Amino acid sequence: MNEEKLAIDTLNALGAKDVTTNRQKKNGTTMFELPTGDTVAEFKSGYIRKYLMSKNPVTNYKYHTCYQLNPQYKSAHKVIGGDGKLYEWEYNKRMLINNRAERLRRLVLYTIKQINKSNG
Repeated sequence: MNEEKLAIDTLNALGAKDVTTNRQKKNGTTMFELPTGDTVAEFKSGYIRKYLMSKNPVTNYKYHTCYQLNPQYKSAHKVIGGDGKLYEWEYNKRMLINNRAERLRRLVLYTIKQINKSNG
């Protein structure tokens, strides 16, 4: 059994439902609804995201927000401004995961963590 199938079978055993649309499948995206109510997706581009449905309290407009679940690392950024000064700072970048089996494995671990958190 290959690693991708094993990860998908594990997600199904944990109670996750595949809610991928045909368009998402065509684009290489797989989306799961977790038993905790969260929705997570893995993308062919290397990203893993958690989706939330939010609501604007003023307009009652519903929209999706997403959080990246990819590992972070610090990166230095340097710019010479119009005033000739050097500006430096650090910011967080996300590590892309190009291996689909690894993205699915990380979703399995995230799902287990969320289930344990909701039961505790």
